[in-house]
Amino acid sequence: MSDDPTRARVVDAAIACILDEGFYRASSNKIAKRAGVTWGVIQYHFGTREALMVAVHERGLAELDRALADAVIEGSTVEQRLACFVDALWSYYRRPEFLAYMQVVLNLSHDPTTADSTRLALKSSHDQVGEWLPAMGRAVLGDGPSDAQVVETSRFLYNVVRGLALDQELLDAMPVEHSGAAAFDAQRDELVRVLAASLHH
Repeated sequence: MSDDPTRARVVDAAIACILDEGFYRASSNKIAKRAGVTWGVIQYHFGTREALMVAVHERGLAELDRALADAVIEGSTVEQRLACFVDALWSYYRRPEFLAYMQVVLNLSHDPTTADSTRLALKSSHDQVGEWLPAMGRAVLGDGPSDAQVVETSRFLYNVVRGLALDQELLDAMPVEHSGAAAFDAQRDELVRVLAASLHH
């Protein structure tokens, strides 16, 4: 991904527009205005709005990669190590920006006019997560389970934790009252305890 500051500023503006107004209302002109550039500058760096949205997706992948690469799984018990696993995923999936990344994937994936090259780029996130999970799962589970068991269990843990994080992100984004972050953190802690207990059986 480019380190060009103008390109980065446009991607920042696109993410902010998506969060404020939604994927389809985040027009090229609104993004350009927020970034303090002209549409011509955006065309120079990205070519099309779709290519800009792919750059937003790539930003999300880079942040996910960093969150997983920086994960430190430690502790003398499975529960402690599992809490580290959860925190690593939380650091990515509980960020407001993730809602922008999710909107990009959902809308471009279902738009019949999306280019085949874009669809291919959108699928890469699954491969990227798959590269990190076995090592993280091994760190949580220890040396006992087989490699196949580690892969299966780490994928299960990932899906459960991500699902809970996504649920809270969606609740936070909706204009309705819900139990709040403190109550949700308590649910997360209970989830860690239940999952840790299940790993002992």
